[in-house]
Formats: sequence, structure tokens, C-alpha cells
Amino acid sequence: MDINNLTINKILIIDLAFIGDVILATPVTRAIRAKWPQAEITMLTVPLTEPVAQMNPYVDNTLVYDKRGSHKGLSGMWKISRELKKYGFDLAVCMNFAARGAMVAWLAGIPYRLGYDAQHAGWFLTWAASHIRQGIKHETKNHLEVLTPFGFSTDDTTLTLVPPADAVASMESKMVQQGIVPGQYYVVCPFGSYERKNMPLPMAAQLIRQLNDRYPVYLIGGQKEKLGLDGYAKAGKLPESHVLAGTLNLQELAVFIQKARGMATVDTGPMHIAQAMHCPTVALFGPTDPKVWGPENDNSCYLYTDEECSPCWGKGPCRDNVCIKKLKAKDLYEKLQ
Repeated sequence: MDINNLTINKILIIDLAFIGDVILATPVTRAIRAKWPQAEITMLTVPLTEPVAQMNPYVDNTLVYDKRGSHKGLSGMWKISRELKKYGFDLAVCMNFAARGAMVAWLAGIPYRLGYDAQHAGWFLTWAASHIRQGIKHETKNHLEVLTPFGFSTDDTTLTLVPPADAVASMESKMVQQGIVPGQYYVVCPFGSYERKNMPLPMAAQLIRQLNDRYPVYLIGGQKEKLGLDGYAKAGKLPESHVLAGTLNLQELAVFIQKARGMATVDTGPMHIAQAMHCPTVALFGPTDPKVWGPENDNSCYLYTDEECSPCWGKGPCRDNVCIKKLKAKDLYEKLQ
């Protein structure tokens, strides 16, 4: 079946993964938009990442698959499929290796379905791309492999987010209220999705004190990380008001990062937000591979000791987090300058 001979007016991109994955799918949505400029593109996400998808400039609409709530289980899968059927999509592009997205697209009666052949998802697809990665390359390029059966792609792998006007206005108002001057502060994100990614406390404290001698420093993270961030702030001699844990939504956070002088971070979602907002960034890598997940912008870089046991993705036998602890706060500070 030649995709060029088909009439495609309504496209559903299904991405049910994490914040970083949704951001790293930007090149795929850009390529699809270039192929079908007249089409209406909708992205289906989980509740957490819908605000991120809403900032994708190549996406017209967003829908939510609440697989842990109203769409939980097989009955929930049937429910979301019935909801999607009403929109009359012509094409579904399933971004994840899990079969769930392909099954939902098939149940929704979407006539053309593209995705990966992982976990028997190929049974529900019109075209299936191989899930076997060819060599080690950045995840943006890995994501683009889903388009292989269509025979088109893009060389533009830059990440882009455009926060809506209300998020910009809200964040600017909060900055005025707190006396935060655009371009005159640093952002530090010391916690990742699991402990072995985290910036060690002694390193973070030294970095915070060095940066704070020049410009104010703000710590960011989720509400569940508030207690830990408070400890890091105390060690770095920052006031509690400089801990922004769960106080900003994702769109406000994107604006806040964009307006920062620079950002020091570990491998986590806000690092990808910083890349999409073109904030100068230095990222620490230990148990994960920066060649796959690291920052790629010209104004950004990463620190990595490339230990023999890395990447272990947090599952290696090491208990001392040597790969991160070997990195030095002074190197991070100098790189950020």
C-alpha cells in the first residue's frame, strides 16, 4: 500500500510515554506535518504529558488516555477506542513499543495504522517498523525510525516547545511577584526519575553556593521531591522560597527555564524541556547514556565519566553511584559559565 496514494486529512499520534519521550517526538511530528501540511494532527497522551503535547507547534489538538483512571483496564481501552472512533481519524502513528497504542487504534477503527512490531503490536498495524535499533544514536533519531515504512523522515532533529500565552503571562506575573529578573538566575534540577541519576548532595551544595555568588539559584522538581530539595537548598544556603517543587505547572516551568541564564541538571524530563526551550544547559550523566539521551543544542553539553559499567540504567550492581560521584562540581560550574 503506497502512502502517497491515500487521502490523509486527520492524523492521530499516540504517545503514551514520559515527558522526555513526548518532547523527543518533536521531529516525528515535524516530519508528519511537512508530509501532510493540510491535515489536522491530534496527539493522544497520558494526563501528565498532555500539557507538553499542547506546546508542540506541529500538533493541533490533544486528547487524553487516562489508563490509570477512567480508561483503566480492558474496559477502559474499549471506552477510549469508542471515544476516538467519533473523530474519524484516517491515520494513527503509534510511537511506543508497547502494543497498547496499536490495539486502541485498531479498536477505534482507524483505517491506516503505523507503529512498531514490538510485543506483537504488528498484528494490529497496517505498517510495522522494526523495534530493533540499528547502532547507538540519539533518541530523537530512534523515534524517527517509526516512519521507515513510509519512506520519509527529516534531518531536523531540533526540539521545540511553544508555551501558550496564558502560561507565559502566568509565569511572568509570578516572577514579578517574587522579584525574579529574566536572564538573571540559574536553575538547578538535581533529581532524576530514580536515585542513581541524582546529583550528589555535596556536589549540588558546592555548585549552588558558587552559582549563587553571581546570580540567584532556584531548585526545581516535583511536589514529592519537596523535602529532598529543601535539604539541598539548606546545604547550599538558599532560602526556602527558592525551592520550586510542584509550584509550577509544566507549561509555566517551560517558560521559567526559557528565561533562565542557564540550567544544571541530571538526566530527567526538565532537561529535555530546557533543550526544547533553548536554555543553555549542562547535564550530568552516570547510569544512562548521553549519546542516546543527552542535550544536543549548540549552547549545551554534558558531563560523563563513561565508566565501564555504564550505562546500567540504574540496574547495575554498583551501590555507591560511582559514575556520578566522580564528576566534580567545579567542572559543572565551569561548563555552565
